[in-house]
Amino acid sequence: MSFLPVAAILSGVTLMQFGNTLFAVLLPIRLELMASPAWLVGVVTSAYSLGFLFGCRRAQGLVRTVGHIRAFAALSALCCVFALTFVEYAEPGLWALLRLAMGFCLAGLFITAEGWLNAVTPGHQRGRVLSVYMILTKVANIASQLLLAVGEVLAKGWFVLAGAAFSAALVPVALTRAPQPPLPAVERMGLRRLARLAPAAIAGTTVAGLVNGAVIGLFPVYGARIGLDVPFTVTLLSLLQIGSLVLQWPLGWLSDRTDRRFVIVGCATMVAALSLLLPLCGPGDRWLLALLAFLWGGFALSFYGLCIAHAADFAPPEQMVAVSGSALLAWASGSVAGPVVASALIDLFGAAALFGYAAAVDAALVGFVLYRIVRRAPKFPDARAPFVNLPATSPAVGTIDPRAREPSDENGL
Repeated sequence: MSFLPVAAILSGVTLMQFGNTLFAVLLPIRLELMASPAWLVGVVTSAYSLGFLFGCRRAQGLVRTVGHIRAFAALSALCCVFALTFVEYAEPGLWALLRLAMGFCLAGLFITAEGWLNAVTPGHQRGRVLSVYMILTKVANIASQLLLAVGEVLAKGWFVLAGAAFSAALVPVALTRAPQPPLPAVERMGLRRLARLAPAAIAGTTVAGLVNGAVIGLFPVYGARIGLDVPFTVTLLSLLQIGSLVLQWPLGWLSDRTDRRFVIVGCATMVAALSLLLPLCGPGDRWLLALLAFLWGGFALSFYGLCIAHAADFAPPEQMVAVSGSALLAWASGSVAGPVVASALIDLFGAAALFGYAAAVDAALVGFVLYRIVRRAPKFPDARAPFVNLPATSPAVGTIDPRAREPSDENGL
């Protein structure tokens, strides 16, 4: 395997993830400081997910028409333009439209990068490359959040920095000498078909979007309304990601040795319990808040990969790309609805309603998955593929999943 093309693509993805996370954290904070109602923050947050959902379905046509490098360059340039527009205009309605457009562009960027990564990575190296890819995107999330924690969030320079990150993402990709591959067909099997194949998986991925999209997008509102300062609120957000980075693999290891649905139930139960505990903490309980945030992120942000692994247990290898693509649409649909519903509850019942909502949704998932455990026998560990931590980035990420390869592909043939 040639290292340079893979490194170029991974570098570009890391930079664009850094820029996007800046926006995902910065906009809710600034809207809250502008005394905006929670529902408006929810709409701006959901706008990105709606654009992302549309991009997952339509952006592939652009890549097919103009090729990988041109598509990546055009979409990165548009993200840079959108980022710089935020500098001059502080209108929430415009911000929602810009985030809608950025969601579409980011979906296209991930489709482009992951399709290309699939083409330059031999089958026997896909698991390793996917792990590095997952770690780098998590590190980009954490780094951008920690950077905001030590800076002045009202400075316009953050938007410029995000725009610079989108522009810089072009450099390693544009300079790579790897030939542009044909874009792989991104298959979907339909949500109904996936629900018949693995009902617990489709329920879990939807809940991941409903809960994680709401909590991550609205946590700055929650922090401000319970009296936390901005730096500590952003630090707690970074702890959500750190918790996920630390606990994802141990939970995956455990799921390889038992019925994965028990692990999903355990995660959902912990998220519900932690969601009930978090509102009991005040601004003075910093160490306890930090611990609870770390654990909440570790269990809540692990849902998605575990649910995809459960679906993979019942899907033949040739259907894995379709499974991951359909599960991503379920997750994105939940990410559109979750912030809107949760923000309305915050306006009606106060900040604690954010985690009350999370607890209720996860409790419902626990009940449903327990019902499915009774209704359907599990697959034995030796009759299924090992856990792979698949991120919710684009439908094309399924093409990198080593579970999607036939035995001949696994040997790099």
